[in-house]
Amino acid sequence: MGDLTMDLVRLCHRNKDGSYGTQTNRRRGLTAMADDLSDLGYKLPSAASLKPKHVEALVERWLDADMTDASIRNRLTWLRWWAEKINKPNVVSRDNATYGVAERGEVTRNRAQILDHTKFQSIECPHIKASILLQTAFGLRREEAMKFQPQVAIRSDHIALHSSWTKGGRARTIPIATLEQRQVLQHVVRLVPGRGSLIPAQLTYVEQLKRFEYQTLKAGIRNTHGFRHAYAQQRYAVLTGQACPLAGGKRWADMTAKEREADRSARHHISGELGHGRLKVTDVYLGSAFQ
Repeated sequence: MGDLTMDLVRLCHRNKDGSYGTQTNRRRGLTAMADDLSDLGYKLPSAASLKPKHVEALVERWLDADMTDASIRNRLTWLRWWAEKINKPNVVSRDNATYGVAERGEVTRNRAQILDHTKFQSIECPHIKASILLQTAFGLRREEAMKFQPQVAIRSDHIALHSSWTKGGRARTIPIATLEQRQVLQHVVRLVPGRGSLIPAQLTYVEQLKRFEYQTLKAGIRNTHGFRHAYAQQRYAVLTGQACPLAGGKRWADMTAKEREADRSARHHISGELGHGRLKVTDVYLGSAFQ
């Protein structure tokens, strides 16, 4: 058990707010966060070491895992409790929307984000900028975009993601369908020599991840996972000829039989391109298929 985990358990024992069930869930949730932070390369010596950058890193991880708004809200509640008990309430924003998360009872929030090129240009590291371009052009997760090896991945009409780069070890392919995508790939090829990746040779993944988080936040770019949502919605529009429900398109109940068939087919394609095994996950990106 690490130092942070032990300190969080002690914090929970000293502050028995709520029912036994609430206390148990909170303790489990907080110790899981300690594990997440450790995986992300943050070795916090104590609970009092919590900073906004740690909160941002956790939320990005949860978004990358495609957790529901309800699940992330619960975790943010536990984080706010943690911050309050260490007398740092301002470490966690009181507004869930700050993190792209819908409030309870609200229609699912559209997390799609379009790249602000002014903010983008202020990022210093060319490798980070290239990773972001891959996220916007192909809907890659942040880790996939960082570990991307152009000499290994780029084929004539698609990119092939290696299992060691992807969540759950699921290799997948994504079609190259636009001029913008080809231009992004050309840029990445020029930047990365040989069989290297978008992690500079002298750095580890964790070191580059911390640089990525610092430079994107400094530039004012939050939750780059939103580029993945935008990609999914753009693909839906191309495949169906209309906007998805979450972007103002027709709800399932209002679609014709032909439109429903196109909707279903598009979701299958997009689910595969995003690397998901369950079609239902596309609801987070596109809006519910069966409302």
